[in-house]
Amino acid sequence: MNDFASSFSIAGRAVGAQAPCYVIAEAGVSHFGSVEKARALVDLAVSAKADAVKFQHFHSERLVGESAPDWRRRLQSRELSDADMLKVAEYCRKCGITFICTAHEETALDFLDRVVGVPAFKIGSGEVENWPYIAEIARRGKPVILSTGMYTLDLVCNALKVLSESGCRELAILHCVTAYPADPATINLDTMRQIRGIFGGPVGYSDHAAGTAVALAAVALGAKVIEKHITLDVNVPDAQDWKVSCGPDDLATFVADIRAIEDALGGEPRRLSETEQNSILWARKSLTAARDIAAGERIEPVMLLSMRPGDGLPPSQLANIVGRRARRAISRGTKIDLSMFDLG
Repeated sequence: MNDFASSFSIAGRAVGAQAPCYVIAEAGVSHFGSVEKARALVDLAVSAKADAVKFQHFHSERLVGESAPDWRRRLQSRELSDADMLKVAEYCRKCGITFICTAHEETALDFLDRVVGVPAFKIGSGEVENWPYIAEIARRGKPVILSTGMYTLDLVCNALKVLSESGCRELAILHCVTAYPADPATINLDTMRQIRGIFGGPVGYSDHAAGTAVALAAVALGAKVIEKHITLDVNVPDAQDWKVSCGPDDLATFVADIRAIEDALGGEPRRLSETEQNSILWARKSLTAARDIAAGERIEPVMLLSMRPGDGLPPSQLANIVGRRARRAISRGTKIDLSMFDLG
């Protein structure tokens, strides 16, 4: 679908097209209901130079039905009140990092939109086929980031139709596999290319694999948005996000690796860097006399060797030397120069 922008901005930061990859540190519910821990997660994202830190907001009694009491109790322990989530958003503003938050139900969405004033909406994979809710988000007129775990390509097309018909024009789609951790053999990063075939906006990847290799590969394949979970705690019972998270020991390295990959990708015509120009002197070879050559002697290939250093005539010029006569005696080991030969 071509009615979506190829790029847009979130809180002044360009996303898509020629912009650097937009890195979201997904704090999720790794605060376990603690504002202090949520602020520490913000500090972690800031110190690692992520572009945004993202949380998840919900009211458990509206998100999980009474038919699943255990699941409801589990989420209640990971819930922040509206007032506490507002404190986290204000702390992000103070720290100079963009606050994004996934609303998992309508009251949380309204709070994030009207009270917090999030600059963009994140739609989690769990809203697959929840077209009324996705349409409601689109109608609010802000950029949308859509994760597509558990989506087929047909369902991606359906989501695009719903979003487009509801007025959304600024959209990024993230390929995702909903498993914690996701086996790399199941991730199929080629899905990003397939999504680009039906969607002209920014395409990225939300990572649920352990480690950073798969997410970094996604950057190398052109992901314009990367979402990676972050945590302060590991080996947490009855929790899963920590299994796919970066922490204080590796988040900064992960973000730096993304930027290094982007630098390496380039995109301009191949040209030699200053470093490579200097490397020619030691790495390339020069035509060199393999033995003493008498004045007037006609040059044959066996009379020359290719040897370092590379500040002489390159081996590509061999054909221009063979068959010509030496103007003067040339000692063994001498780097060859055109002026040494009769070029007439």
